[in-house]
Order: sequence, then C-alpha cells, then structure tokens
Amino acid sequence: MFLARLRAILGAVLSLGLAACAGGAGLVPAPSATPTPAVQAAAIDSLIKQTYPGSWGVELGIYKNGVALYEQGYGLRDRGLPDTFVSFPNFWGLQQPDQTYGLTRGAVAPDANTIFNMASVTKEFTAAAILLLVQDGKLSLGDMVAKYFPAFPRGNEISLLYLMQHRSGLVDYVDRFVTQYPQFLTSYNSFMSSGQADYGATLTELGSYPLDFTPGTQYEYSNSNYLLLGMIVEKVSGQSLASFLQQRIFTPLGMMHTHLGGYGAPPAADIALGYRDDGSGAVRTWQWNLQWIEGPGGMTSTVRDVETWDQAVRRSGIFTQATLTQMFTPSPISAPYGAYAAGWFISTLNGHPYIWHDGSIGGFATMNATFPDSGIDIVVLTNDGTGADPYFIVPQILSLING
Repeated sequence: MFLARLRAILGAVLSLGLAACAGGAGLVPAPSATPTPAVQAAAIDSLIKQTYPGSWGVELGIYKNGVALYEQGYGLRDRGLPDTFVSFPNFWGLQQPDQTYGLTRGAVAPDANTIFNMASVTKEFTAAAILLLVQDGKLSLGDMVAKYFPAFPRGNEISLLYLMQHRSGLVDYVDRFVTQYPQFLTSYNSFMSSGQADYGATLTELGSYPLDFTPGTQYEYSNSNYLLLGMIVEKVSGQSLASFLQQRIFTPLGMMHTHLGGYGAPPAADIALGYRDDGSGAVRTWQWNLQWIEGPGGMTSTVRDVETWDQAVRRSGIFTQATLTQMFTPSPISAPYGAYAAGWFISTLNGHPYIWHDGSIGGFATMNATFPDSGIDIVVLTNDGTGADPYFIVPQILSLING
C-alpha cells in the first residue's frame, strides 16, 4: 500500500513521462465502434513470465468495452504444503484464510475467478461510496472532518475533498504500524478487543500525531485519509462500509466475488495466498487485517469483477454524469505520475488519458488501469509481495495490443 507509491514515482519519472490531465469531464466516453484489437498473446505471456519468474501467481485480464480480449493465469495461487512463513511474527493475530475456509491445499494455478487481496485499488470504491452520499444529498465534499468528528485535532481545517485527494497532511497509520511497529499497536489491540468494529482508538491515536503540512497545500499519499472517509460513510449511512458497498455497488453490478474486509462467507475455494521473497526463496506472508484497513485497502476481488467496475464508471448508471465528472476531476496539486482524483490517479500515457490505481499489501501487488478513449482496461493481480509493481508492465502490455 505504501511501497507501490515509491515505485510509481520512480518509474514515472524515469520512463513513462506521465502528466496530469486538465480536467475530468471527458474521461468517461461512450463505447466506440472501433474494431476489436488483436492481442499478441505469446509476447504478453513472455513478458509476464520474465517479470514474475519462479511460479508467482499472476492473473491478467485485458478488456475492450467490457469484452475480454485476453484472460490468462500464470504461476501458482497456492504453492501447496508444507508452508514456510516469513520470519517476523504474526502481529496481526489472525487465522490464515486457508484455515478459515478449509482450503484444499496444493500447487494450483490462478484463473479469472481467483480472489486476490486488492490493496489500495480499494480506494476507488471508498471514494465512490462518499460520492454516492454526495449524490444522495447527504454530505458535501466541502464538509470538514470536524462535522463528523468534533474532537479530532484541526478537523475544522480538513475537508472531505482534502481527504479524498490526499491533501490532509495526516500521517499514514498503516505505514506506521507495519514499518514503525509498535506504533498504533495499542489502538490495533483496542480494535481487536471491540470485535473488529470500533476504530475509535485508532482515530484518537491518529489525531495525536502532528500534521505533516497545512491541509490543502500539498499532496502526500496516506491511508489515513481513506480510513476517515470509510468511517464517515458509516456515520452518514448508518451502515458499515462493507454493507454500504455491497448494497450500492457490488450487488447491483453483479460483483459476486468482491468483498470488503475479507473474503465473504464460506464456502470460498478459489483464493490466492500471499507470498514474498526476502532473498531465500518464496515464503508465505501473514494475512493482513482487511477489516482494520477496510477503507484504504481491505477489498478482495477478481479480474472479472474489477472489469465490471471499470465499465460501471464509464457512463452514467449507478452514478450520475455529474458524479462521474467529480470522480475523475484531478487535484490541482499534481505529481510526476499524475494527479489524484477520487480514488484514481489521472495521468496520460503516450498522449492518451490514463486512469489507474495500484496497490501493495502483504503478499500481493495489484493494478487496475483504464484507457477511456480506447475502451481498453488492463487488470493485473499478483500474489508476489516483493516483486515488480505491475504498474510498470502496463505500458508494455498496452503496446502489445494492436488496434
């Protein structure tokens, strides 16, 4: 969730030359009648295998206007028994998904219905939940955090728009917990003691850290922004964020394999397990707590469900056109790899609009890339927690699609 940002910055500066678009109004055109492009399958297969050698599980989906051009699995979603886990302790304190779901273990390849941890691609959906509440007339992006959390320090300076565009100055609670442990350990333990339902202690601890800058003046990616947005959805809607997304997005769109905060109710069998390699070969990673990081990165899904979502934001339906325009209107503060909008980076690639979000979470790296002027979507899901960010291979995949 945080390493991906560093990779994105370096990759964009050194090789891609991405730049922010001027505005969001033209980012969701109707489907074109252009001929279906050809896909150079052998070259794509070679690219994936070279990028992810060693049987890393990868599921690739390439689509045009909702039609699959190429869906292919590579490597292993499960390397089988016996398991060797990472050397650091399971500070998340969770049962592993193969135990929870009684998975039949073995060396199994992924497919288009394999469920992966989506990491920060989740932010697309948390932002969409806020925009649906704006569409309902129940809140405004100009609302201040203090309206919902009166005791939060400097909450009268931080708007919902600043949270959505990573302009709040809040420190990153997930980054601090993972890389500066035991920061946020006390609040995490409180969350666990509440039955994984109460983020109050996390919010209090977050407020104890000074802001990194005056709200609105800079861009700095922080998962804390989307923690607060998720909590605000719950306050305003009276539902959990997971229930709201299920009711308003997942179920209406038929995203049957998508869940927030976990993998859904049993049974579930086609689940990718997370792995990493710290220099001694592939080992399993401990499952991160997808409920504690719900708003910023707690979603699980498949390439097909993500493509269903990409189609839903191309034209009005669940969302009005005004909402879609807001969704893709970039922040006035740009970065080398694009400007942040509402859960999406808005940029250009080879002169064409390029809308995307990647993610990195324990044992997984993900990418959802959409090119609205051509109708091309590229979704890459991997269970390689220490390998290449799939962000980097999207331009190469795009070049291997003719048309």
